[in-house]
Amino acid sequence: MRGFVLYERGKTAIRDVKKPVCGESDIIIKVESAAICGGDVHFYNGTLDLGNYPIVMGHEFAGTIVEMGEKADPYWKLGDRVVSENTYSVCGRCPSCEKGNFVNCAKRRTMGCDENGAFTQYVKVPGELLAVYKNCMFRLPETISMEYAPLLEPASNAYMAVVQEGGLLPGENVVVFGAGALGIYSAQIAAIAGAANVIVVGMESDQATRFPCARKLGATHTIVNNPDVDLEKEIGKICGASGVALVIDAAGPPAVLKQAIQIVRNDGTIVRIGMNDRPLDMGLNIVNVKSVDIKGHMGYNTTSWRNVINLAATGKLDLKMMVTHKLPLTEIQKGFDLLKDQSAIKILIDPEK
Repeated sequence: MRGFVLYERGKTAIRDVKKPVCGESDIIIKVESAAICGGDVHFYNGTLDLGNYPIVMGHEFAGTIVEMGEKADPYWKLGDRVVSENTYSVCGRCPSCEKGNFVNCAKRRTMGCDENGAFTQYVKVPGELLAVYKNCMFRLPETISMEYAPLLEPASNAYMAVVQEGGLLPGENVVVFGAGALGIYSAQIAAIAGAANVIVVGMESDQATRFPCARKLGATHTIVNNPDVDLEKEIGKICGASGVALVIDAAGPPAVLKQAIQIVRNDGTIVRIGMNDRPLDMGLNIVNVKSVDIKGHMGYNTTSWRNVINLAATGKLDLKMMVTHKLPLTEIQKGFDLLKDQSAIKILIDPEK
């Protein structure tokens, strides 16, 4: 079978790869649809060193169960339409696993990073994982298209940040930094959860494609973040005395976190989704003075997935509007280039073409 392989830092190619072997308790999924994540772009560019080569990339996917070991969990059936989380293995014993936060397991291994991922035709879900983490997969309701089901993964990410970690209450104001997929999904989830104002802050390059999409999906305002804009003043005009209860940092640069601390109201919350390891060039006394809660974010849990699937199944969560391109696996590099220049939001990949 073919797979999109990262074989050195920042170097990729479509190559022949081995089909996974199904052990006695494993499940093999035929990948029907996959999507490119922003994290994948960092590996593609070489801005992040995966340190594990060669490997098939891709971790947002959905498909059909086509093979099961004789001792596989009988809950699952051949032919099941499923969407899978990207965890490959966890320890099952640490405090994070104990709480069901398997994504935070210090020994977690992931598809597309530590083990072969979904930019190919088949992936394996190990029986050892299924024994510990029973909800690492969900059956897809018939009302959710297989083609768009991979987007449940970033939507679950956003749900965790806005609702579970952000604690958003209906009627509160939200600011989202970053107009990529996680930023726009965060805006949509905030709107679904009843936010009064949802303000998406992005770059000049977001105005053509990403800002219009964000507004269609629930953003009440979009603002370009540049030196000519007094961001705190502009947001203050919109939110008034109630202020900003929640800031979602889906961008990552230290300058954004600094702005978030300034913008959020006293006793407010900042959830940091975006990643950037440059140092924060500011003192942190303001965090104490304002009693700001800053939360590091990584992934989702079973609650996130279950509720996002319910929202999508009932038509309350839109998975389609953010898709700007659909490409065959043979043209996947074109998809990465479109994401690099920000002319795309989400790109779906058909592994059979």
